[in-house]
Amino acid sequence: MKVEKLLEQAQQKCQQAGVRFTDKRSQVLKTLLIAKQPLSAYELLDLYNKQAEQSMQAMSAYRILDLFVELNLIHKLTSSNKYIACAHLACQHAHHDQYFVVCNHCGETREVDIPQPLLAQLEKSVADAGFYLQRTQFELDCLCNGCRAALETPSE
Repeated sequence: MKVEKLLEQAQQKCQQAGVRFTDKRSQVLKTLLIAKQPLSAYELLDLYNKQAEQSMQAMSAYRILDLFVELNLIHKLTSSNKYIACAHLACQHAHHDQYFVVCNHCGETREVDIPQPLLAQLEKSVADAGFYLQRTQFELDCLCNGCRAALETPSE
């Protein structure tokens, strides 16, 4: 889906939540949508300040990122302290349970839905261990197919 259409969807979600979708917020989300990899707040800030007419301070960037996480427009990857646009931004229904596959070589990251039977099995395993599962987002260290092929190809 095109970036402009995704921004329209995000604007609608903000309006439904009673939140203004300002130019700064739109540009922050656009930066994440076109990024090839997850971005830290400071990486995002650098890209934003290179493109925007007015620069933005770090605290403003963090507030916008926190708001977008709360609205499920983006996700925070805790292992790397980076942010990625939600893969389900255009969906009209909620997606709460996902995991992320992260290539350790190139940084490519994809959001994948957790199948309900697997989630139920995880919840049971956690309960059997005497715990309660509070957060289902997790990240798997992986190697993408492109990097795997490149690493397996013998160098001459």
